[in-house]
Amino acid sequence: MPETEWFPGSSLPERQGYFEVEFSTGEVEITRYGMLGWEPEEERGHIVRWRGLDPKIEAAEIERANALRAGGDSLLG
Repeated sequence: MPETEWFPGSSLPERQGYFEVEFSTGEVEITRYGMLGWEPEEERGHIVRWRGLDPKIEAAEIERANALRAGGDSLLG
């Protein structure tokens, strides 16, 4: 099954990375799944479903996150 299809929130990704997540509040956002689980952890509410991002979108999100960690805001505009 392609990763861009929606998966139920009760399942977990088989890899670390950035995913589009829909919360029980109806909000949808890009969030990270890492070694410690979803980030931020249940802060926005219960995860209803999730799906992988297009590789180009995920690469841009990784670049943005790395710039933030490095203290640079130049990529944010």
